[in-house]
Amino acid sequence: MYTNIATVDLINVIDTLCKKHNLEDALIREILTVTKIIITQNYVSFKGETYLQKNGLAMGASTSSILSEIDLQHLENTKIFDILRNSRVEGYFR
Repeated sequence: MYTNIATVDLINVIDTLCKKHNLEDALIREILTVTKIIITQNYVSFKGETYLQKNGLAMGASTSSILSEIDLQHLENTKIFDILRNSRVEGYFR
């Protein structure tokens, strides 16, 4: 799942959330800077070799679960609930 997270969109989602919660501009810049660093430092080790993952979030990185949760909650609140409502699905659990 982590490799399927659109990291460019994720930066925009985090920026929107920060502004929605009225964070100061300086704090928003710091959060976005740290998030960009985390996203671009996508190094993965496999069988003694180290690889740079070009897309998505790094598998095994402790930050990937948090960032993917942010992305998933955004999708639920912007797209999934509309689809469920229009399809008349009575329950949604994860």
